[in-house]
Amino acid sequence: MNILVVEDDTALNNGIALSLNTDTTIQAFSIAEAKSKLDAGVELVILDVNLPDGSGIDFRREIWKTSSVPIIFLTANDMEIDIVTWLESGADDYITKPFSLAVHTRPCDTVGSYPGALL
Repeated sequence: MNILVVEDDTALNNGIALSLNTDTTIQAFSIAEAKSKLDAGVELVILDVNLPDGSGIDFRREIWKTSSVPIIFLTANDMEIDIVTWLESGADDYITKPFSLAVHTRPCDTVGSYPGALL
């Protein structure tokens, strides 16, 4: 599975990539970089909500203009209203920071089993 990880924290991005244990993890550290890598047959996006060059929420809307790729939001915001808003905006799942890398991979394993998922 080709997974695009969009996270500006280098250590966290690298940790996620390693924990996914796949040769097809594509790393991006900004929205601009993610845009250039999105067409690489990406089947799942792990997307930080707060990036230095923009909002992950806004980028999700841009992605979904041309693709229905599943998206898992990564966020430090853990307020209930934020989570409900993201899920209502079309996120397939979310993970709040900090998190265990072992726990993090579970949504990646299951998101493909949702009805209508492309995986």
